Amino acid sequence: MRSHILGTLALLASAGFMLSSCGGSSSAQSPFERLGGEAGIRKVVSDAVPCLATDPNIGIFFRGLSADSLERIQVCLTKQLCAAAGGPCTYPTTITYTSPVDGVQRTFTCRPMRAAHQGMVGPDGKGIANDDLDSFKACVQKSMQKNGVPDDLQQAVLNILESQRNDVVDDRNK
Repeated sequence: MRSHILGTLALLASAGFMLSSCGGSSSAQSPFERLGGEAGIRKVVSDAVPCLATDPNIGIFFRGLSADSLERIQVCLTKQLCAAAGGPCTYPTTITYTSPVDGVQRTFTCRPMRAAHQGMVGPDGKGIANDDLDSFKACVQKSMQKNGVPDDLQQAVLNILESQRNDVVDDRNK
């Protein structure tokens, strides 16, 4: 189950934040800068997770998530958005993070989108469905709104999320 949870959160990382291809910003700043740098990106990511965990469609993938798993995922999501938005990060990558459970430094490999979602099975016995991705997008948008992300940048992120549908949604659900 934990691998399913990790994969679902990796959806946020891999699908949602390939902002470097968005272009068209009305500002001379990069998306990374407009999102508030790495600290601003982490805030958006951390604010999206509670919505994901309680959503009736995708919350099942988050049940039983430990604080350590949540931290790993949030660090991966932040790194991925940072890279995609034109920041100094790379993704996929191996990260070092400090566990909130025991304070020990650990390493973890943040995987590409398709690899992160292969084999995920929901309560219906199938993988991620179209409705799951739609719920995911809604949670990301709520977090961006809460954090004052401009509408044009929100739309760019949502468009990129949509462009990843084929890598995320299980073939049995198409």
